[in-house]
Amino acid sequence: MKIDSSLNHLTPADPENQRTILVVDDEKNVRNYLSKLIEREGHKAVLCHDGSCGLEKLQNGGIDLLITDLRMPGMDGLELIEKVRMFDKEMDIIVITGFGTMEIFIEAMRLGACDFIIKPIERDQFLRAINRSFAKKSLTERLVARTQQLVQSEKMATVGVLSTGIAHEINNPNTFIRTNLQLMSEYIKRLKPRLEDINNAKNAESVRNIILTEFPQMINEALKGTDRIQKIVSGVKHYAYKSEGMLDEDVDIREVIAHAVSLVRAKLRQHITISESYLNLKEIKGDFSKLEQVFVNLLINAADAIEDKVKEMRALGDEGFKGLVDVSATIIEGDELNNEVTPDFLVLTFQDNGTGISKDKLTRVFDPFFTTKSVGVGTGLGLYICYEIIKQHGGAITVQSTKGEGTAFIIKLPVKGAAAETKKNAENNTPDHV
Repeated sequence: MKIDSSLNHLTPADPENQRTILVVDDEKNVRNYLSKLIEREGHKAVLCHDGSCGLEKLQNGGIDLLITDLRMPGMDGLELIEKVRMFDKEMDIIVITGFGTMEIFIEAMRLGACDFIIKPIERDQFLRAINRSFAKKSLTERLVARTQQLVQSEKMATVGVLSTGIAHEINNPNTFIRTNLQLMSEYIKRLKPRLEDINNAKNAESVRNIILTEFPQMINEALKGTDRIQKIVSGVKHYAYKSEGMLDEDVDIREVIAHAVSLVRAKLRQHITISESYLNLKEIKGDFSKLEQVFVNLLINAADAIEDKVKEMRALGDEGFKGLVDVSATIIEGDELNNEVTPDFLVLTFQDNGTGISKDKLTRVFDPFFTTKSVGVGTGLGLYICYEIIKQHGGAITVQSTKGEGTAFIIKLPVKGAAAETKKNAENNTPDHV
């Protein structure tokens, strides 16, 4: 096999940008040649002589790019690509062949290859191919990192929006605790002279009443206040926590909703009531913090829509309008259909009787930077981030709304989590010969 053996004038990559490239080819001289090209570029080469060896290396992880021959004994390149795509949808794959036809290239691209090289392999052509791949990978990584920053920024912006209400929520029980402690201090002053004359029946009865009745009531009420503060602080800490994508926690959805409601309670005000209904619930696999972010965002949006509706109704002379946010959750159990068992899903609905969303805007609510709120009020990222989080969980979020009547967001989440859905989809797409 003829190859371009010129290896001069290669510029090594920055060590921080070093990548690991797997080369799968049954020809030893091709593997060795590509290995030299790769290492002279500052990257690491891993070599395999057939598809089975390559598949094993990929399953062990740590590979950034796969370069595979198409024609090999045993497992060929097409079969290798098929199997790789069952567990890795993002891996860049470059195919090389000396016996290429348009049909085989089209098939390789259909299965998931992103580029191809014809033998004899020319150095510049090969380097351009891997540089294109890594440029795209670097861009994707930067985009992911930026998206994570936006998610965290949106969370902290929401905390800022809620901070006044949260401070009020904490201040109420704190004031109550302080008042009770002050009362106890006054009671102790009153106890002193009575204890000095405890033989007096009236003094004894008064002391008994204070110690056995008044003090326990004050202590119990103060403890309730500290519990309330603890829940609020816990909710803020959990919400502000920067999750690293742990989608396999055992999550009690009622607890997530309770945390979210605790955070937005002050924003709901007296004229907004939250009703909750649960049916046949059980724990699901997911990320508590991320799901809480979704629920907080939906509750805030509902509160804002109801606030606007309240203003509209009052302008019309209706002072009695009451806002309602109905949160419901239920498990839809799987069923057997055409010899296939469908998985269990959790279905959640957040429904309000606010202003609603017009038809022309309804299809755009999940678009990044689109908002129905006034300029300077909404970032336009909240619902987009909700959509992305639910998608990460292997679920779906949809919206139904009638202008002037209200809005409902419907969330569907797989009970066994995103990993189970990915595995199921891979099994459904498994070729007959695998």
